[in-house]
Amino acid sequence: MAAVLEELPEDPQKDPPNVAESQSGLKPIQRLTSDDRLARITPSTLARTEFMYYSRYVRDFVRSDYNFAAAKMAVARNGKLRAIENEFRVADAWLSKTVAAISRRHQRVMPVKAEKIELEIKHALSGTLVRLLVQYDRLFIGTMRCQMALTVSARERQSILDAAEARINQIPFLCIPDADQFASDGTHVPGSGIES
Repeated sequence: MAAVLEELPEDPQKDPPNVAESQSGLKPIQRLTSDDRLARITPSTLARTEFMYYSRYVRDFVRSDYNFAAAKMAVARNGKLRAIENEFRVADAWLSKTVAAISRRHQRVMPVKAEKIELEIKHALSGTLVRLLVQYDRLFIGTMRCQMALTVSARERQSILDAAEARINQIPFLCIPDADQFASDGTHVPGSGIES
């Protein structure tokens, strides 16, 4: 007669083992999320704003990149700060000029529904980033209304929005490297270890 081994059912009260801990014996690394980083920063300005947005791009940017960029900009110094400020000037000039050009074209007026979210502004540059996102939404709505009036083609509209997104996406990209990787004029010098 063969013996049959029966597995005992697992105790539902017992916590399941942590997979990362059980395989290596090490505790998992606890990383700060961008929300946690932003919460720990001592603000130079402290404001909350109810931000109205219209486009998917702005919604996704606020969800994934805004707090990261806001936290990094609040602690940026020397060359890194100069690089970010320069990029803001370039992006703001381009968006302002493009929004003005689109507003001069014939548009079909149509209602556009907005969503809202509350944002924390702990540094002046965070407010500037919000301003760029507002300009993007103006461009988004303006090009949509122009497309409905047949004064902008679908391809032209997509090209304009892609260029605007690329300009704004430069901001969080510049926030990634450490401050010591920027020369005093704001030039990025990867792996240099320069103290600017």
